[in-house]
Amino acid sequence: MPGPEALRRREYYGFPGNHFWHVLPEIFKAPPPSNYREKIRLLKEHRVAVWDVAKSCTRRGASDSTMRDVMPNDISRLIRRYPNLRTIFVNGKKAEKLFNQYFGKTIKIPVYYLPSTSPAHASMPYKKKLEKWARIKPCLVNRNPWC
Repeated sequence: MPGPEALRRREYYGFPGNHFWHVLPEIFKAPPPSNYREKIRLLKEHRVAVWDVAKSCTRRGASDSTMRDVMPNDISRLIRRYPNLRTIFVNGKKAEKLFNQYFGKTIKIPVYYLPSTSPAHASMPYKKKLEKWARIKPCLVNRNPWC
């Protein structure tokens, strides 16, 4: 779920301290995007879709630990609408928990956890996050059996 700054900017991963928009260009050996339009172009060029597990919730601030009254997005419908979607990666433990809670037994494509790109997940160094996130590239470039 986007935090207050991302909501204010109307941009996924809009908080400047989030590593998401640093990790993806590094993985794809692309120049860092300088604006949101370039960020969206980077996603499209590499066949990455971004969508929240939660459609809405109440919470104080940006901390996922304060999320209450979660209403999930209809991910099953998304998969039916886009049948070429082959793999889902969840960004962080809260997203993984919510995904499993609402869709764990119904989604039949591979789902993988990735460490949160949030600055709140400071216990994992950036380089380690990058290493783990690099696992998405083979799934996007070819039909890697891991995916």
